[in-house]
Amino acid sequence: MQDLLIDAGNTRLKLGLFHNKELVFKETMPYAEVATRLPGILNMHLVKSIFICDVSGKLEALLPALNLELPITFLTEQTILPFHNLYQSATLGSDRKALVAGAMAIYPQRNCLVIDAGTCVTYDILTHAHEFLGGNITPGLQMRLQAMHTFTGKLPLLEWQETAELMGNTTQACMQSGTYYGLIGEINYFVEVYQQMHPGLMVILTGGDAHVLAKSIKTSIFVNEDLLLHGLNKIVNHHAE
Repeated sequence: MQDLLIDAGNTRLKLGLFHNKELVFKETMPYAEVATRLPGILNMHLVKSIFICDVSGKLEALLPALNLELPITFLTEQTILPFHNLYQSATLGSDRKALVAGAMAIYPQRNCLVIDAGTCVTYDILTHAHEFLGGNITPGLQMRLQAMHTFTGKLPLLEWQETAELMGNTTQACMQSGTYYGLIGEINYFVEVYQQMHPGLMVILTGGDAHVLAKSIKTSIFVNEDLLLHGLNKIVNHHAE
């Protein structure tokens, strides 16, 4: 019997099943398909309970209609974490908690910087002594483009498109390149400073924009798109100990 782990993001779900520390099953689906696909997955696998990180609240709203006869637990402020949380407010997002736990699971006894490149970009520091210190939050790629349109009179609203050109020769190209290379510069800065503060720092990049950013970051990094699922598994196992 296994725990089904669910990373419920803003636009889609990522589901995972682990055997010990190994991710043996993973599936991604949009919210529109949850009602038809989730029951089938539960029937296919020997699932004993469901543990969810839900940053949008969308999945919690959908679950009552599914009538699932399984224990369902959400990662909340009351969840006991496997690391020592030194954050000074109770507003630490459940996704950041799970990502830090994922770093602890994969790189125990190491100083880690977790960078989650999604709607926002979060930077979180976990020390080798398993202390979560905090970090930074900045706008993601699409949010930067949205802000330039919203807070100016004439700049257009653009959808993010990958670019390799440093210097743009149109307004749209300047916005795209400025957005991309501005974020790359920001990431390189934070990595450099945190490496000076925390020797032997492991830098882990995750999130929807991880792969497009990874190729331009000058420091050695590890890309792990399933880091949050690893963190949920770490938290579940911590409770079972």
